[in-house]
Amino acid sequence: MCEQSQHPDRSHPTGFLAALARWAVRRNRLVLAATALFVAVAGFLSSGVSAHLGAGGWIAEDTPSGRVRSMLGEAPHGGTPPLLLLARTTGSVDDAPARAAGIQLVEDLRREAGVTAVDSYWTGPLGPVTKNLPSPSHPDPLLRSTDGRTALVALWFETDGRTRLEVTERVLARAAAHDGPLETQAAGDAAFTRALQLHSEQDLLRTELLAMPATLVLLLLVFGSVPAALLPLAVGAVAVAGTTAILRAIAMVTPVSAFALSLTTAVGLALAVDYSLFIVARYREERTSGLPHDQALIHALRTAGRTVAVSAGIVAASLLGLLLFPLPLMRSLAIAGISVVLLAAVASLLIIPAALACFGERLANRDILARRRRAARNAARWRALATAVMRRPLTVFTVTSGLLLLLALPFRDVVFSFSDEQALPPHSPVVRAMKDLRTDFPQVGTEVDVVLPNWQPTGRDGAARLDAYARRLSSLPGVQGLRTATGTYLDGTPLGPRCAPSAAPAPNSPCTGLRQFTLSSGTWLAISSKPRPYSPQSIELLQSIRAQPAPAPALTGGVAAEFLDTRTVVFQRLPGALAAVALGTLALLLVFTRSLFLPVKALLSNVLSLTATFGGMVFIFQQGHLRWLVGDFIATGTTDLMLPLIAFFLAFGLSMDYEILLLARISEAYHRTRDTTRATAEGLQAAAPLFTASAAVVLVVLLALAATEVAMVKGIAVIVALSVLLDAAVIRPLLVPAVMKLAGAANWWLPAPLRRRLPHPPDLPPPPRTTASVAAADASA
Repeated sequence: MCEQSQHPDRSHPTGFLAALARWAVRRNRLVLAATALFVAVAGFLSSGVSAHLGAGGWIAEDTPSGRVRSMLGEAPHGGTPPLLLLARTTGSVDDAPARAAGIQLVEDLRREAGVTAVDSYWTGPLGPVTKNLPSPSHPDPLLRSTDGRTALVALWFETDGRTRLEVTERVLARAAAHDGPLETQAAGDAAFTRALQLHSEQDLLRTELLAMPATLVLLLLVFGSVPAALLPLAVGAVAVAGTTAILRAIAMVTPVSAFALSLTTAVGLALAVDYSLFIVARYREERTSGLPHDQALIHALRTAGRTVAVSAGIVAASLLGLLLFPLPLMRSLAIAGISVVLLAAVASLLIIPAALACFGERLANRDILARRRRAARNAARWRALATAVMRRPLTVFTVTSGLLLLLALPFRDVVFSFSDEQALPPHSPVVRAMKDLRTDFPQVGTEVDVVLPNWQPTGRDGAARLDAYARRLSSLPGVQGLRTATGTYLDGTPLGPRCAPSAAPAPNSPCTGLRQFTLSSGTWLAISSKPRPYSPQSIELLQSIRAQPAPAPALTGGVAAEFLDTRTVVFQRLPGALAAVALGTLALLLVFTRSLFLPVKALLSNVLSLTATFGGMVFIFQQGHLRWLVGDFIATGTTDLMLPLIAFFLAFGLSMDYEILLLARISEAYHRTRDTTRATAEGLQAAAPLFTASAAVVLVVLLALAATEVAMVKGIAVIVALSVLLDAAVIRPLLVPAVMKLAGAANWWLPAPLRRRLPHPPDLPPPPRTTASVAAADASA
């Protein structure tokens, strides 16, 4: 049963947070009951959320390649087939049993709901061309492996997103259940997306199983008692459950990435630990100073609660930058991140004072490690470290900055791309299938789609112009075949007769299968290219295709075009997103610190730390080092374009969390002592045990997430963990004291007009009246 808390003295601290603390203390049972009800309802509403999340959202839709994807999606055979089945047999695919089984498989797949077209070695032509163009009435040798034991089956779907995953599941289940001499293996974008979804769900469960026991042990060591250690878990449950319900609701109207769910759990628990630790530690500190139980709660919420509120605002502001990118993946991550941050802040400001008030002092004060904790404080190791740093601030600043810049050097060699099947674990069947596809069917290359919107090759002149355009494109280096409405082409030469797109082809004519290239919305050309997707050679070929004169304004699509267009959009929006994050952070820190220098210092130190982190990203994941430490993955020699973006916004928010805590304690000490050196030492002594303990818990969660098998999730977890480690071990204990000492009086300078307009924190004593008095105080020190 909850203990009844006495009403606090209303003549004591005022302000919104104080009023909120008083209300939570008085209504503690109501707050806790409402919390339990909220978690239960949110858990019910979010049940089965994984089934409604997708693994896509990487492509900028309002681009030329995005419009090509949309236009070709309206055609039964439009664009690259999303699913390829490698049908294997122990004998030859031309044997009667294999041929009959293959034709029956194609017929069964064509009847599957959501499948718009199926082509195969036995039933129709597909892919690039050779000098020996087969008749459509005969098997297409292009779709048979060199050893004759494997044939290709290509499928097109009428839907995209989550529905396409459901169609893929049904198609693969039907293919696996098919009797006969054929065994199927899935490749293509749809198979990759499905495998990515399955591995993400398994990794999320594995992360929870790995992280929870270790997190509980660490929380017990940090908080000193089981009841107190359960507080951050309660806050995290509210934040994660509420965010999951929000994602479930949003997924009903717009695509939401499964990555959002994985990151929500990690970020929600990390912030719950931070915010709970800040408030509980401050409460214990106020009780040690002699304040009564209720008054200690109110003072803790007015001081540490203010830190929590500002931290949540800055983390949310940093995630707002993701909304500026026109990518569904980024937007779903932004929505999930902002939701979990705000819910964690609100929950900590309500649940913790209510729980402490309800269960009395025994919840926070029963600290089995209190004696060790006091001994550590008496040793004042953190204060001694800050004092030692400030004896030689220039040396420490130079060495620390030089080390961070040295770590950042590999980032000069970054090469961006998109993730393909190599983002999956090496043992994934899709990885093996794609490898077999490239080995056994080298002629099935990367497809580039060229669309001529609202243009038809009507009449002799139109057909001639399309024929000349196809000849030019097929002669480009790297092109290994082209098909369009006028025929098939190789090395600038048409194979077979030129087709008349406006005339009906004769039965069994090679032109029969080419009528699909004339759509109601225009004409398109399918180009098979030799370079791998996202490679520099594929980008060069794409740019060469775009530079060729066309019969009408042309749009290019395919994986290489989608990457190039998305990269262009990201680079265009990146300065605005970074500016928005910087301005929002500076504004909030200006109000919080009442200083112009401290916000700029915080921003620059974070940028320096993140730059070093990105160097580690390239060194590990692009160049393939330290696999023995982070786990096995396929090093592709490139970095996924989304990896540094997502990692930046997450790591920036988490590192600012520690910066705000440290600045809050330094500011309090300075307003009390008017001595920058002493205030910095006291501030680090008070804040360092908290942010190092928090960093330890966060690292456990992130490293558990790094045990996942999906390279993208592993990369995000490792990069953010490296950022947290650098922040807690280098930036806050070394760089910050050095810069504070070097800046001196400039730390606290604020123009008089701003000083008069900015609200002064009610929990701090009044600031000096003039700037000169600040300088004098520092000079006397």
